[in-house]
Amino acid sequence: MAVLSSGPDLKYTSATLVDRRDSGVTIPLRFISPPPFPVWPRLLVAALNIFVLLACITIMAILAHSLHNYSGTKDIRFGGTTISWPTNLNLYPTYLFLATSATSVAPSLLAAFLNVRRRKFHSCSTMEKALAFVSGVLVLIWIAADVTQGVSERSPKADILSWACRRRDSPTNVLVSYASVCDEQQAVKYLAVVITIAESGALVVSILVWHLVKRWSGLVKEPWRITA
Repeated sequence: MAVLSSGPDLKYTSATLVDRRDSGVTIPLRFISPPPFPVWPRLLVAALNIFVLLACITIMAILAHSLHNYSGTKDIRFGGTTISWPTNLNLYPTYLFLATSATSVAPSLLAAFLNVRRRKFHSCSTMEKALAFVSGVLVLIWIAADVTQGVSERSPKADILSWACRRRDSPTNVLVSYASVCDEQQAVKYLAVVITIAESGALVVSILVWHLVKRWSGLVKEPWRITA
């Protein structure tokens, strides 16, 4: 099958190619149409970003409630001794989860908006590439937060999660809702792992979109082909 590239001296109609350099001789041809660009990868990225957004907001709300319970009960004393929370309680994992969730909100919202509102699915903007880079950084931060929480639970210095879960059946539970705080912190812990997986998935699919865009761009350059 011979291949004839179009140029300024060539004029094509729906079924024939007219070469004006050869007195209007017509040549039957067909155009190799590129396959439609898949839409599902961008929709999947948008869905993952929306999930991460909602999950981050949920984590912030839960942590705010837990910290409110802690701050309102940390000075309960009996006989001059604090009986609710240790004075050297490790709050770093909680604050790290809170900061990471707050940092993830804006990129997730913007990425979801760009993917949902995009009209041309076969291109990638500079903003999308920048957001993908930010997503990669956030994946590392979420992993660090997950690891920090796991290490903190095994540390001699108690954090909110480990202290509340160890004392959920304590008599002082009538004064401090350890069971509620334990359940909330457990939910944050597991939800953070799910967010890490979802953020990683969004990053992987974004890289897949770049690959598909590059491949599709090559297919649209397919020349006219002579059929006779």
